[in-house]
Amino acid sequence: MDTKNKKCEFYMNEFLKLDKNERLPLSLTLHLLFCKECRTTVRKFTLAEQACKLSINKPVDDFDPSVDSIMKAINPNYEVNDIPPLSMKRWVVSGILMIIAMLFFGITGTDSDSQLSVSFYLVFAGIVTAYCAMFVGCNMDFFVKHINKFAQ
Repeated sequence: MDTKNKKCEFYMNEFLKLDKNERLPLSLTLHLLFCKECRTTVRKFTLAEQACKLSINKPVDDFDPSVDSIMKAINPNYEVNDIPPLSMKRWVVSGILMIIAMLFFGITGTDSDSQLSVSFYLVFAGIVTAYCAMFVGCNMDFFVKHINKFAQ
């Protein structure tokens, strides 16, 4: 290997070690000014980075078989049905039970002290808030996908 190739390899390694938008050292700048091959390589890197930044114009359907084949190529252990289907049955049943419990205790608790009723309803308000937060947190993927569909 001749000295020019070693020198170019050294400077290309120095260029690749730099962080994005980091200033080029003076020696690397001078080398890029006088070496056409390295300058071309750096320009190709820049063009490749810009091409990677472009957004994909064609949305891919979730059930497209090409997605499964790409995932299989990336990870040989990928199973097609790894993602369990979203079941709302448990959430609906627990929500209905929570509403029934609130109505039952609201109707039967009217005889008690008003301070106790207020604290009781505050506890139920906290439970409803926690329930809603857990529902959104556990189904975040579902909400993100639907929000993205409506935004487009």
